[in-house]
Amino acid sequence: MKSIIGHRNPDTDTICSAIAHQSYLAIKNIEAQAFALGDINNETKFVLEKFGVDFPEVVQELPHNSEIILVDHNEERQSIDNLNDLDIVEIIDHHKVKLQTDKPIRIHIEPLGSSCSIIAKRFFSRKMEITQKIAQIMIAGIISDTLYFRSPTTTPKDRELVKRLNKIAQIENLEIFSREMFDAKSDVKNLSTEELVRSDYKEFDFSGHKFGIGVMETTNANFGLERKEEVLEILNKIKEIDEMEAVYFSIVDILKEEAYTLSSDEKAKELFSTIFKSEKKEDILYNQGMVSRKKQVVPSFENYFNK
Repeated sequence: MKSIIGHRNPDTDTICSAIAHQSYLAIKNIEAQAFALGDINNETKFVLEKFGVDFPEVVQELPHNSEIILVDHNEERQSIDNLNDLDIVEIIDHHKVKLQTDKPIRIHIEPLGSSCSIIAKRFFSRKMEITQKIAQIMIAGIISDTLYFRSPTTTPKDRELVKRLNKIAQIENLEIFSREMFDAKSDVKNLSTEELVRSDYKEFDFSGHKFGIGVMETTNANFGLERKEEVLEILNKIKEIDEMEAVYFSIVDILKEEAYTLSSDEKAKELFSTIFKSEKKEDILYNQGMVSRKKQVVPSFENYFNK
């Protein structure tokens, strides 16, 4: 049996694309199971409960030599703990390629707004039947990763796929549904500050410079800003423990399309402000129109250090 895994700190797209790909493989009579590399967030929980889809089992490791399929990621630092003991047979992703394999494998990388978009394309191109539940969660994955088409990662194909999927999913009002998703994502009362910072946190290596970048997407930035002092302490703690050059946490207001970024230290704050021409508001760096870590933040860091 093949195991399907998304990235650590799973978001809605990584969970829904893993479940959808399991369904896709089942139609082809290939036995596979979707797993999660961590607890699901409130948005994903809302989606799976709304459509009556079982939560995937959470794992930290898989048995030695297990065949695995990576969805929504391809970097070792974002993957399962014992990745090097496993047999990667396929990668499905919409990020740039970083992972090196020791043999030829099936890889589907496409610059779409979400991994669910790639899997939906596979279903449609092969004229395979999509159940209503799978159509519903693939729509949720696309809406989540594109911020309901507000993110610069959005493509015309993502919009087209949601329209086609909704003929099957029959979600009455996608605008209202997206707001319900984002409101669920904004509910962080049950999270400690460290859990909040790490809930969508990824590590990056920019030409030998190690950085950590966490993101909180919300419909109310104050839910994160009211914890500013605690967040700053956590960022400094992560920097020291994980031996990072700098650690950032951006609170993204989905509806206003703006970001408030906190930094692990003064040097990190000055670097961010230099790269992104941020407006300084005490310990907070403000940027209008900055909503995508993948499309806006990471490439800017890469360009800066490549120079």
